[in-house]
Amino acid sequence: MTSRELTRRLRVLRRTVVMLATELRHGRLDEALIADIDAQMEQGIAIDPRCSGLRSMVDTLRESTLTPRAELLADTVRACEQLRDAIDEVTERAH
Repeated sequence: MTSRELTRRLRVLRRTVVMLATELRHGRLDEALIADIDAQMEQGIAIDPRCSGLRSMVDTLRESTLTPRAELLADTVRACEQLRDAIDEVTERAH
């Protein structure tokens, strides 16, 4: 994948992560956005070696939603923020 393609895909992924964090801050867990994040990773981002660190962060985000508990939303928002920051780092390096 070219740097330009990767950057475009990462921007879409970042927007999706930001939308999920916004929903979580409003007390809503949007499973469709989580599925969209997974799908975007599977459509090429996960196989690009420049994005190898993002896979585990998406897994962490996904796992934070699995066990119902009081901290679920806060933990998942934190996972979104960490993923967003990591996406920004990869995007900067891809330029």
